[in-house]
Amino acid sequence: MRVRTIDEAAYVKLLRVSKREEPADLWIRGAKVLHVYTKEWREVHIAISGERIAYVGEREPLAGEQTEIIDAAGSFAVPGYIEPHAHPFQWYNPFSLADFALERGTTTLISDSLMLMSLPFEQVSRIMDQLAEHPVKQYFWGRLDPQMRRDKAEPPFDRESISRMLEHPRVVQGGELTDWQGVLREDETLLYGIKRTLDLGKRMEGHHPGASEQTLNLAAAAGITACHESITAEDVLRRLRLGMYVTLRHSSIRPDLPILVKGLLEAGIPWSSRMMLTSDGSTPPIYRQGLMDGTIRVAIEAGMPPEEAYVMATLNPAVYYGIDSEVGGIAPGRLGDILLLQSPEEPTPELVIANGRLSARQGELLVPTVKPDWSDYDFPQVAHGGHGGKEEWFRIRSEGEAVPVIHMLNAVITRLEWERLPVDDHGYVSFEQDPELALLCLIHPRKKRLAQAVVRGFCADLEGLASTYTAADGWLVLGRCPRSMQQALQRVLELGGGVVAWECGRAASENPLPLAGRFSPASMADVIVRAEQLTDWLRQKGHPHLDPLYSLLFFTATHLPYVRLTWEGIVDVKSGEILHPARVLSD
Repeated sequence: MRVRTIDEAAYVKLLRVSKREEPADLWIRGAKVLHVYTKEWREVHIAISGERIAYVGEREPLAGEQTEIIDAAGSFAVPGYIEPHAHPFQWYNPFSLADFALERGTTTLISDSLMLMSLPFEQVSRIMDQLAEHPVKQYFWGRLDPQMRRDKAEPPFDRESISRMLEHPRVVQGGELTDWQGVLREDETLLYGIKRTLDLGKRMEGHHPGASEQTLNLAAAAGITACHESITAEDVLRRLRLGMYVTLRHSSIRPDLPILVKGLLEAGIPWSSRMMLTSDGSTPPIYRQGLMDGTIRVAIEAGMPPEEAYVMATLNPAVYYGIDSEVGGIAPGRLGDILLLQSPEEPTPELVIANGRLSARQGELLVPTVKPDWSDYDFPQVAHGGHGGKEEWFRIRSEGEAVPVIHMLNAVITRLEWERLPVDDHGYVSFEQDPELALLCLIHPRKKRLAQAVVRGFCADLEGLASTYTAADGWLVLGRCPRSMQQALQRVLELGGGVVAWECGRAASENPLPLAGRFSPASMADVIVRAEQLTDWLRQKGHPHLDPLYSLLFFTATHLPYVRLTWEGIVDVKSGEILHPARVLSD
């Protein structure tokens, strides 16, 4: 598959530069190049014609007056990095992530399309086409399920919509498939989506945390070709044995890579050509340390040989997606995606060349990118200026009986228990005696539903927090003070979406996310600062888990164990049973 087309004149010139009959456009002189195909470093010259590499070897290319020469003596050259599993909607957006990726040497992204799918398909296609003009090559997955509870297949997750997405030329795989229970039930739409993906010759990514050998056998039989959910070295080996690719992850919610590397070294498992690396759509704070460059650094520091780490972040994902004739290596005919490093142990590049053009130096962009006009897109609007509801919504009545309490086992895994809690004079649960308790509410404004539960373990003495950054449609509100919860929601609605923490009658943290209420048009630098400020504030309030932002997102995501909050109420993920129904709201 051609990642970027080449016209006839450029093709002929490429050959002539390779033959030393015409001068190179760019000459990288004397770098120690990592040949990812043999895992050896060699000091060679690289000649580039237009966007592509024409020659890699010991002979000096022909140079002319217009040839740009980079003296790379003492530098180490590796291919541009590939992020094989990006979620470009964790407050940032696909364009701001691409800019950030280019600054840090990631020149290809394979991205989730989930948050785009609230748009009409024609607008989704337009965004993909716009991104095709960015120096970073960005491709997408076609989602088969919405990560929300549903009774029937509806657009954009019906057969026709799924097929249309999968057939798009910038969609290179199906998945990630999170509704495994639907596959076990032989849901017709899910099975159609998997088979359609395979019939189109595209990859199909799964999502199988803690899966047994039997489950993985069934997944492989169904057509799953890769999984990024390995937590132990044995998990890695189990997937490799069944022919899957394994993506080793280091994310803000699952920083597993050091454990995996150590386990693989101790087990003596050889590094496989079917292993890749990913940062798995981390929330913004972790990207302070870089994107794929940061992930590679973690792998090297954990004991992975640098050559193996670079191969897992370049050649292996290129082979997996069938684009290794275009990207993933420094070789003739490939696109000129080349990074110059200070040393093999320092993966953040000093110089980034993308598509044969000098694109970034020391983390600063040197080329124009693509800036979207977000007003061209019809993202669902969070109610601007809407009221923050009634204080009564933010109290839970006991009626002398046990109430549902969601216990946070970690940042995303939850367990439900029924507990008798103290009540006030009006019969509402009182939080005064236990600072770790708070009320969790999901409000679905269109369906006029309110789902409630007490939550234990988010943080201590939280007055109020409201968020439209959720996996479900609706507004998530949690806290211990009904008035502060109401005011936090009021402010979020005034912002047109986002996350607001409220304390002592004012906003303690304010984070606008006006695009569908989930992501921001701001730069990655701005989003990182805002996310760090909220995360630091929540940690000061006692949040004990890895990533409070993912906690907010996943309270409503029905692909994770064991219970979730939906507009229908508290649902048992495995059985689908509604354990505590939502109530209908009056106007």
